[in-house]
Amino acid sequence: MKKTYRTLLICLMITALLVSGFQGQQVQAETNQAAAPQAEASADSLNLLEHTYSEKLQEWSEVPIIPNTSITVSPSQNKENKGLIVSQQDSFDYNQETLRWSKDAKITFDINVDQTGLYQLAFDYYMLDESILPTEGYLQINGQYQFYESRNLLFPSNWENKPLAEKWDRYGNELLPRSQKVKHWQTVYAMDSSYFHMEPLKFKLEKGLNTVTLVNTRGELLLGNIRVEAPAQIETYEDYLKRFPAEEEGAKRIDTLLITEAEQLLYKNDSSIRAASSRDSKVTPYDTSKLLLNMIEAGSYEEGGQSLTWELDVPQDGYYHISIKYLQDKQYDLPAFRRIELDGVVPFREVDNYAFPYTKKWRNETLGSEGKPYQFYMTKGKHTLSMTVNLSNMRSLAEDIFMKMKEISRMTLEIKKLTGNKLDLYRDWNLVEYMPDIKQQLEGFADDLDQHFVEISALNPKVKEIGEVVNLKLASKQLRSLAKDPNELPNRLNLFSEGSASASQLLGTLLQSISKSPLALDRIYVFQEGKLPSPNAGFFEKLWETVKRFFLSFTKQSYSSSNKINGELEVWVNRPRPFVELMQKMIDEQFTPQSGIAVKLSIMPDENKLVLANASNRQPDVALGVSNWIPYELAIRNAAMDLRQFKGYEETIKRFSKGAIIPFSFEDGVYALPETQNFWVLFYRKDILDSLKLTPPDTWEEVVEMLPELQRLGMNFYEPLALYKGFKPFNATTPFIYQFDGELFDESGMNTAIDSEHALEGMKFMTDLFTIYNLPQDVPNFYHHFRYGTMPIGISDFNTYIQLKAAAPEIANTWKIALHPGVEKPDGTVARWAPSGGQTGMIFEGTKYAEQSWQFLDWWLSTPVQVEFANLMQTTYGMTFMWNTANLEALEQVPWPEEDKKIISEQFEWVREASRVPGAYMVEREISNVWNRVVFNGDNPRTAIDDAVVRTNREILRKMEEFGYYAKGKMIKPYPVPTITTIDKWVERK
Repeated sequence: MKKTYRTLLICLMITALLVSGFQGQQVQAETNQAAAPQAEASADSLNLLEHTYSEKLQEWSEVPIIPNTSITVSPSQNKENKGLIVSQQDSFDYNQETLRWSKDAKITFDINVDQTGLYQLAFDYYMLDESILPTEGYLQINGQYQFYESRNLLFPSNWENKPLAEKWDRYGNELLPRSQKVKHWQTVYAMDSSYFHMEPLKFKLEKGLNTVTLVNTRGELLLGNIRVEAPAQIETYEDYLKRFPAEEEGAKRIDTLLITEAEQLLYKNDSSIRAASSRDSKVTPYDTSKLLLNMIEAGSYEEGGQSLTWELDVPQDGYYHISIKYLQDKQYDLPAFRRIELDGVVPFREVDNYAFPYTKKWRNETLGSEGKPYQFYMTKGKHTLSMTVNLSNMRSLAEDIFMKMKEISRMTLEIKKLTGNKLDLYRDWNLVEYMPDIKQQLEGFADDLDQHFVEISALNPKVKEIGEVVNLKLASKQLRSLAKDPNELPNRLNLFSEGSASASQLLGTLLQSISKSPLALDRIYVFQEGKLPSPNAGFFEKLWETVKRFFLSFTKQSYSSSNKINGELEVWVNRPRPFVELMQKMIDEQFTPQSGIAVKLSIMPDENKLVLANASNRQPDVALGVSNWIPYELAIRNAAMDLRQFKGYEETIKRFSKGAIIPFSFEDGVYALPETQNFWVLFYRKDILDSLKLTPPDTWEEVVEMLPELQRLGMNFYEPLALYKGFKPFNATTPFIYQFDGELFDESGMNTAIDSEHALEGMKFMTDLFTIYNLPQDVPNFYHHFRYGTMPIGISDFNTYIQLKAAAPEIANTWKIALHPGVEKPDGTVARWAPSGGQTGMIFEGTKYAEQSWQFLDWWLSTPVQVEFANLMQTTYGMTFMWNTANLEALEQVPWPEEDKKIISEQFEWVREASRVPGAYMVEREISNVWNRVVFNGDNPRTAIDDAVVRTNREILRKMEEFGYYAKGKMIKPYPVPTITTIDKWVERK
């Protein structure tokens, strides 16, 4: 009987499982049908808002090009632009009225064409502002963007090297000249801002009247006439030669080399293209003991569209050869491509995209084909030669990589929806049933990548494979491996789209690589006859130079702390040499003549050296670029000087965020000033949020409300705690404590206060984000996820801001920043407390020149000096050298986008660093342990915090005893804990 009952029970269980399985399949199928529109919405959210230019050209393949078209339009004649008109008198010698085109200004004009066709647009303009950033705008025709690239058109400036009053630094090394903008009328065609398309953009104009709208998004200029032209074809070399007279037989040819040093520019179209010093003795000019600027640095001359122009002077009419001495050892086996222009035009098609092969040492490249040099006809006198970075050979690959990455993202979202976004290694998936074409898709991706690898390898026929694009093969191999068993894909997303070595990541890294084309230049030779000098030194010459440098290494080195001279203020700087050189130049030109105080900067290779130097009594007078936790450690050991004792301190301190002063405070003194300041703000993809009908959250409550919509589509919100795998530092955890009105320590400083109700509430919410609301726990690189749309919103810092500005041109104008999400208070304000980090300046206790040190520190952190330094850094070294000054007044004047500065400035009002007490490191560690225990082990937050408090208080008392605040179970003297309240009186603004 029991056996029969058990058999019946088993049968019933099996039947129930089968039924539930069938129902589950039905539910899943229904879910998939319902989710289909959502999948499309998700895919749309990752797609560009319009078709790309390449896609539109294919669509317009039947649209004719109307030859000999040239129409001049004067937008100042349009009545709608009346408020922007500038008189001819104020138009800098332009022959008519112009329009002032500043930020947000809209210019409208009409173009009347006789026939529907494809046309190019050229703009006459005169740059007005002094910003290093190019003026930008977008263009619509008949109220629409015709393609995505028309959302971001650039109007670049020309720059020249400003002659220096003093060309050499105090060590005899040549100083880098400053760039200054050339103010003149110039013409630019509407171009692809990424310069993967090197020809001017073509726009489709319908027969009759077409209305063009041009809106400024950054910068200021005067706009003159606009020309509508038919796209022109560049003639071949053979046709080029036919246009000039044949060289007469027996004509006298000069055998003298006409040499132009590459660093001696006429002008450049990017202020950050710069000269550098090569230690190769064959790079001219050269000096064994001094650093001379003798080449164009490859790393500054690699972005698409960057152009250099030199002036040539030839002694007679005739045909000349042109040779370039260059070095391209950055991109393995991949040639660098340049457009060559003579007197502003490409002479013939063969030099429109000229290849400079990969080479490990300097090489003379005489422009030519198959060993036969090209002949360039030049009349007697001056001519210009220009070289522009050309990325068009990489366009097809770049576009396909971008599309593959979008498709991989779409497939990943679909897989996550099918699996509920849960990883289960012990569960089998029948993915092919719901995505029947996935195997063919993965194999098709791999085939496309293999084909691109073959095409790119053809650019260098001398090698079997180009090493720079090896990621194509690696990604292809991974995709084929995944295609063998597509049902395993949900458990192998780390190889598909999410891991640091995933196919998507490999392609993303390659996309960044092929978006650059570095080339170092030494000399330009123009000649008719003659032999070029060897580009590289011989063995014995190199040996002799090595011997000389060996003996010179025993002499005093530039910017070394060993060169201390009595009477000079010694300042150690924890920054690279380019920063220090520029700082020393400003000091020698401005501070020393004004104050009479001589200052010598020394490069500090390791800031930990400060502690050792202090212990051995060899510390400097002032240190700059010091991490913000170091001054406290030195102050509590009587090694740093209290800055509150100096005259003018009360005014100086008002330049900075109040909360940034907290970590420099010890008892009643302040022992450093903030020099640079990080910021934590909200980054969001406006295009994706708009497509999902979401708005950027202002509070954490709004963040939680938007999470279901994001996660439903496989996206998510990024919180910086996910950046740190194990230990969670204060800068990731304190925002939650401070925003919920918690504190780290009680008023006595002898105990931690993380077990208070407010602190507990903040820490519980901090862990709930990951346990209840399912935020990702491990995100090693938010930039990549943000760029590719899988994580379209999150909190990040200054480094992400620079990365997006410098290395994500394809999403320019589609992302923005907003204030850090916070906690709304009863009075309606939102508490957005967040740390700033950054670097500091401090004075050491052992200095003999205390007043002079303060005078220097006050000067360096003053508003005019910080603004000038920020401008110089960007004009000299480019956008990636944005100077994040801690001076709030200076921040308002640095060359950053205005709307971003407004957000950053407002967030700086909510800066609050962690208070410092002896043993604070244990609080930091235990808060991290609480997060790990709750998130990974499922512990109760209250229990985890109670345990942490016991360990923390024990360590704090031990350190208090060490520093004389506690003994024999009693507090000897109180320890004043610096908070935003106690600092307030020191930085109160009038």
